[in-house]
Amino acid sequence: MHQAVNYLSQELYSKDVHFLMELIQNAEDNEYPSGVSPTLEFVITTKDITHSGATATLLVFNNEKGFAPENIESICRIGKSTKKGQRDSGYIGEKGIGFKSVFLVSSTPHIFSNGYQIKFSEDACTKCGIGYIVPEWVEEHPIIRDLTKIYGCLKNLPTTTIILPLKNDKIEAVKKELSSTHPEILLFLSKIRKISVREINDGLNATSLSQISISSEADALTRKDIGAESYTLHLSAEEDKTGNHHCSYYIWKQHFPVKPECRVQKRSEIDQWVVMLAFPHGQRLSQGLGSPGVYAFLPTEMVTNFPFIIQADFLLSSSRESIQLDSPWNRGILDHVPSAFLNAFMALVKSTEDAPVFALPPIFKFVPLKQSSVPLIDSVRMSIRNKLIDAEIMPCETCSPLKVLCKPTEVGRLNAAFWGIVNKAVELGVDVPNISSHGTHILSSYFDNTEYDDVLGFLGVGYVNYEWYGKCIQGSDLAAVLPEDIYLDLLAFVAQNWKVEFASTNMHYIPLIKCAGADGEVTYMSVYEAKTADGKLCMLSDEYVPLVIKWNKRYFSTISRTVFLPMSTHKALEQFPHRSTVVEWLEKYVCMKNLTVHEYAITVVKALHEKNQVLAFTHFIYQLHKEKYMPEWNINHLCSLVPIVDNCGSVIATRSAVLLPARMSKWAALLGKNPWRGQSYVELADDYMSASKFSEGHAYEDHFLSFVRKYMQATDVPSLVPPDAGFPAASSPLTMKNALLLLEWIEDLRSRDVTLPQKFLNCIICGTWLKTSVGYCAPSESFLLNEEWGHLFQAEAAFVDVPMIDQEYYLGKVASYKNVLETLGVKFEFSDAMSYIGKNFMSMDAGALTADSMLSLLQFIRFLQQEHISPDHLISSIRTGRWVKTCHGYMSPAESILFSSEWTIPSEISCLPFIDIDFYGNGISSFKSELEILGVLVRFKQNYQVIVDNFKLPTGSVTSGAAIMLLKCIRYADSCRKLVKGLKKRPWLKTNAGFRAPRETFLLDSEWKCLVKFADVVPLLDLSFYGDEILSYREELTKIRVVASLEQASNAITSHLKQLLSTCSITKEIRLALISCYKELSENKTFPANILKFMHTEKWLHTSHGFRTPDKCALFDCSWEPVIPVATLPFIDDSDLIHGTGKKIYSYKKELKALGVAVDLNHGADILLSSLAIDETHEMPIPNGLHPCLSLNSTLVALLKCMQLSAHPRKFAEEIRKMQIKTTLGYRYADGCILYDSTWSSYFHMEDGPFIDVSFHGPDILSYRTELKMIGVVLDVDSGCSLMALNLKSFSRTDTISRIYRYFAAFKWEPKKEGENWIWIPKGRSSGQWVRPGDCVLHDRSGLFSVRFNVLDNYYEKDLFLFFSTAFHVRHSPRVLDHCILWRSWECTSFELRPASCSSFWEFIGSHWNTTTANLLSGSLTRVPVLVNDKIVLREVEDVFVPDDLLLKHLFDQFSSNPLFVWYPTGLSFVSRAKMDIIYQSLGVRSISKAVIKDEAFLPNLSSCQVVDTTDAIVTPGFLRIILAFLANPALEIASEKRHQMVSCLPGTKVLEMIEPITVSYKVELLSSGRTVSVKVRRMFRWEREDRKLYIQKSVGLLGRTAKMEMATCFAEEMSQGLLYDRVDLISSLTELLKIGFLVDFEGGEVEFLLRSKNLQLFPEDVDFLLDAFPARGLEAPTIILGKDSQLIKNSLK
Repeated sequence: MHQAVNYLSQELYSKDVHFLMELIQNAEDNEYPSGVSPTLEFVITTKDITHSGATATLLVFNNEKGFAPENIESICRIGKSTKKGQRDSGYIGEKGIGFKSVFLVSSTPHIFSNGYQIKFSEDACTKCGIGYIVPEWVEEHPIIRDLTKIYGCLKNLPTTTIILPLKNDKIEAVKKELSSTHPEILLFLSKIRKISVREINDGLNATSLSQISISSEADALTRKDIGAESYTLHLSAEEDKTGNHHCSYYIWKQHFPVKPECRVQKRSEIDQWVVMLAFPHGQRLSQGLGSPGVYAFLPTEMVTNFPFIIQADFLLSSSRESIQLDSPWNRGILDHVPSAFLNAFMALVKSTEDAPVFALPPIFKFVPLKQSSVPLIDSVRMSIRNKLIDAEIMPCETCSPLKVLCKPTEVGRLNAAFWGIVNKAVELGVDVPNISSHGTHILSSYFDNTEYDDVLGFLGVGYVNYEWYGKCIQGSDLAAVLPEDIYLDLLAFVAQNWKVEFASTNMHYIPLIKCAGADGEVTYMSVYEAKTADGKLCMLSDEYVPLVIKWNKRYFSTISRTVFLPMSTHKALEQFPHRSTVVEWLEKYVCMKNLTVHEYAITVVKALHEKNQVLAFTHFIYQLHKEKYMPEWNINHLCSLVPIVDNCGSVIATRSAVLLPARMSKWAALLGKNPWRGQSYVELADDYMSASKFSEGHAYEDHFLSFVRKYMQATDVPSLVPPDAGFPAASSPLTMKNALLLLEWIEDLRSRDVTLPQKFLNCIICGTWLKTSVGYCAPSESFLLNEEWGHLFQAEAAFVDVPMIDQEYYLGKVASYKNVLETLGVKFEFSDAMSYIGKNFMSMDAGALTADSMLSLLQFIRFLQQEHISPDHLISSIRTGRWVKTCHGYMSPAESILFSSEWTIPSEISCLPFIDIDFYGNGISSFKSELEILGVLVRFKQNYQVIVDNFKLPTGSVTSGAAIMLLKCIRYADSCRKLVKGLKKRPWLKTNAGFRAPRETFLLDSEWKCLVKFADVVPLLDLSFYGDEILSYREELTKIRVVASLEQASNAITSHLKQLLSTCSITKEIRLALISCYKELSENKTFPANILKFMHTEKWLHTSHGFRTPDKCALFDCSWEPVIPVATLPFIDDSDLIHGTGKKIYSYKKELKALGVAVDLNHGADILLSSLAIDETHEMPIPNGLHPCLSLNSTLVALLKCMQLSAHPRKFAEEIRKMQIKTTLGYRYADGCILYDSTWSSYFHMEDGPFIDVSFHGPDILSYRTELKMIGVVLDVDSGCSLMALNLKSFSRTDTISRIYRYFAAFKWEPKKEGENWIWIPKGRSSGQWVRPGDCVLHDRSGLFSVRFNVLDNYYEKDLFLFFSTAFHVRHSPRVLDHCILWRSWECTSFELRPASCSSFWEFIGSHWNTTTANLLSGSLTRVPVLVNDKIVLREVEDVFVPDDLLLKHLFDQFSSNPLFVWYPTGLSFVSRAKMDIIYQSLGVRSISKAVIKDEAFLPNLSSCQVVDTTDAIVTPGFLRIILAFLANPALEIASEKRHQMVSCLPGTKVLEMIEPITVSYKVELLSSGRTVSVKVRRMFRWEREDRKLYIQKSVGLLGRTAKMEMATCFAEEMSQGLLYDRVDLISSLTELLKIGFLVDFEGGEVEFLLRSKNLQLFPEDVDFLLDAFPARGLEAPTIILGKDSQLIKNSLK
């Protein structure tokens, strides 16, 4: 039973201070007399009224009715609460263990109530063995009077008092909890109205006070329809330091029926849930550590992050820290919290119906915005949100004083800038209609600010859509009612939000833009209208606004389509701070234009369509120019855009050129009516000259004409630049004057570098306007003859009509325009005349040309040559025409031939176009030179191309001459592809086998006669028929595929050989002959490639493995013998059989080698590779029957040599890896071998590893390092660690293993698996065992771990220690954990230790002391060393102590039989003895000063004491001076009133001398056994401060120095402890001062010096206090009780 209660009381709460909640809960469940205000008071004092040795005591006063017998019975039982099952009666306790929780802070709680005076102890009763619940009657200590003194003598002691002597380690926690008790703890307690906390000192004076109280208003409202009521509570908190604080709470209490599915056994009697919500008004009281969120009548530690408190009858966890989240009862309650909150919130909202709107938003601070870390609680928050969203709680803007509330989803917020516009307008007295009348309720402006952003966002209140703003602006007519500056604010608001928000809304159609009307009134247009209307919104930025408006009003008002901003708006905009924003928006989105006069004029000019408007605008520009209102470039620009009124009165918008009016121009005479109207050449109307109509008579015709010429580019001939078009006048004869004017016009254009348009130029060039000798002709057909050749031409060419310009008609002036005429195509040169004649000649039909025409032409050419005039131009114009009659028809001169004897042979093999002599007659032959000039072929002149072009092979045989001619054509003709193609297929070459085609014909060469014997009959070219000349055409014969080279001849031979091979008909003779021929021709490097390819690629050689190609064959040689045991080689068959070659084959070794045959081992590495047959499963044996030198040793070297020579060494390596190699450790595969050399010898002996046996394989193997490395043999000394590691455990000699370790260390090798047995521990020379590195350490200097670990410095030299540490991670020495394990083994096996071992242990611990070491030790060690009879014994840490107080150590060592103090090692090097104290204390060893319980209970026997003589005063002024000066130290911050109060108990103190000894008892408890060790000691003084009595132990005899020092010390300690009981930290300092003062008898001078030396002084108020305590006269000294040795005591006091 005792253990059950002990466990329950300790495990019930995770924090000690929860016992306070149980006491408050019990007080709430108590019954109170009528007429009293239930109060709970906590008083904590340092006075030990229970005489239990407690340094602080907590008293709990409660003015209840008091304990009844059943209450006493209940408190003495477990789980038998009298309140169980009475939840419906208002009881909030239920666990039956509440009071037992006080044992967490007190070992002996007392209860005084209704006459009961009992106490309980946590120690088991000696009679029944049960603690905690066994009551013990209290006769004294305390008594009622003691309680009354503490509570206050002037107040009635409450009925019930609980006294809790506090445990030393709980005092601070209790004080902290008492001081931080939250005032809200009273909110849901129905009875207790006040809780106070006081702390008083030994003088029963309160040093601190805090008090909380609660009261309620008589304003409770009841809602029977929902089972709810509401009321207001006021909490107040009073504290000495911070003053009074108050806070009101609106309480909502609502009943809900318990759901059947939520019922639980513990609440079976409850039918209704009562949910209470508390809403703080103002700042919550902040006393305590935090603000609880969930109450179960008393606060839990659950944090909800809600701005209100939830109270209900929750089921709590046993610790009362939180509710049970998985309980259906609690979940049911939480499901109703949202409904309760909504009802409470609505009640609060309705309570403000009569208040201004601005009083409503603060209520929304109770909306739970912050997320809770508890998912269940957060679901409550979200449910509250959902209910609020459906409730009408949001205040809206109205036009009446009545408040309108809407649902959050039905209201909208406004942009802050728009609110600013509305508010600014209202401030100026502008009547702004109700803004909530536009389809959306608008949130009250008092609520619509950033302070409530979080609440509004949580409730889903968003901003109105931007369609609303348009409705509001239009519906409230804001654009009209707002003054200009606020109107611009409105435009700025729209502009700033246009792109993102308004661009896609109805704001496009709201009449928002002010415009100046035609009659001066202001009108309004929307953005859409401004963008789409005819009249565009404009602003004028120039200073000439009046002039523009004047002309606009008179002439352009109907066409400019321009609307201007009102002048007032324009002026306001100039001063507006956001001008750039508004203007940018107007320009970008409203399409407003900020115009200059120039821009305005451009706007007007684009709208000009009528004649009068155009004329007016032209004169408007003229006026601007005349008055210099516009710069030149603007005038030029406008004139280029303005339309033209032409001579027909039409308005022409576009023009290419402007013509002066016809009546004042030259062009009309030349061109007639404007021919280029279609090309936008516009003739100005005569109306332009009527200037007075528009310019008010200020412009004259000549001035205006100058303006038109300059700015409108009006022009006339010859300045006129023509278009790319003709004109009719050029197609008919021109008068002399107009012709010369035309030439002058063109000459002027050319002089200005004007490029004449092509059509215009063609019109003139081709027009028949120029008078010539044959009539009017076009310039391009006319000639201006030269005097040098004109007469010759006229004399010989009279039959040709040539048009000559009639210079007489033009009065000789036409010659001056020679350049112009040349431009127009008039010809001046004789060559042009010749070309003209030729052109006319060629224009005649070829069939119409007679033989005479031909002869006349030839005769004319001859005449020109005789006159030394070149006929080239004439000839070039006629030579390409097909007008010469030939045997093939009409052809050009260049395609015709004049026949002669030179053309006889060519005519045999071609069909040539000879001139028709029959048609022209033989006389044509006399004109050979003229025919040649025309291009006719008169002589052959090696013209082979003609033969090729007209090639035609005769059907019969071809003569040798013709054949030679054909070969010449192939050689000399430029293009003979067609000829060669025709000759290839025809059998026209004569051979010894008849006529054959070229590809069937051979041209024999002596170099390759030997190859002919491999073929049957070869058709050879007949040299006797053609002669030796044909041999000079070898290249041409080759072109037509005559077989003339060795390569070509070899194709036929190769085909023949392949045929023989396919039928296995190649005999031994053919094979040898083929090789012989290869030998013969190879010397001259002429052996055919295709035959050679045949020999390389075909399987024509027979071997022991069948037919093979040469590269797959081997020729037997003795060098093959070492590898024969491991390979099956394909040797060539050297037998005389049909497929053999005979022994003669060995004479062709060189040729066979060239063909790829492996003729020896040095050249047969690759074929050996393909023939290797190594058995992987066995080591290679020595073959039987072979020569002794062919043992395995020579085979390996031979294989390595072949590998070195092979083109595929890696494949060779793969095969050799299958072979085992002999090593010093036996046969191993290559990757398990090492090649031993000098680099390895510095680390190993030959027998230390798997080194290749060089003595077996021979020294030559050392020359194949690269090959050995490739097959896997380890060569490099830094690469053998892994291999040596594999073989490490095969050794058992320590010296060998040490060498391997040193090798590993040299190359920093580390094992892949650290857990394996890598460390060799030798036992003798050749035996030992392998162990794990974790079982080893390098050193064990203390020798404590020789059994547990293998200490490597016992077996290996120190140069290996670094390797063991880095590679195997062997620890340098045992760790702290190892020492802990060692100590545990000592605890389990032996209680007696050697001092040396124990000292070594603690020296290690001390040198490695840190937090980790402390944690390891505290978790491992349960015993510590003590010294018993010079032997070290381990004792439980609970039964020994650290001797931090030597006086107490001396006492317990003197009177205790068992050692109580820890043992300290001697000669420790790491730290002082104080370090050992820290170590011991961390293990749980208690300090004797803290563990000892001091019993100062003192009951004086007045019959054995005497009053000291009054002449000797102990409380002297010097004594008080020291105390007051000490307390007055500014660093202590003790007020003067407080100082005087502290020493006020000293004057009037009586001194009594005791005959009986004054003793004090010290005891310590040995926790492991429960035994208590006690000692007593005599004291010399005892001061009862409250009674103002000082007891002195009577002494015998004179006091020596030691005794006096002891007396001074005791006196100083007693007085200091009594005075500074609440400032323990100051006791030692005051003790030292009083000790010195006592020794100098508190004399004035000595005391003064003492105070100065300590930098202490008295202040005036302290001096006044001393004067009042010791007046100069009438001072009655305190009564002093003397004994018979009074003089001795008096002397000692002095």
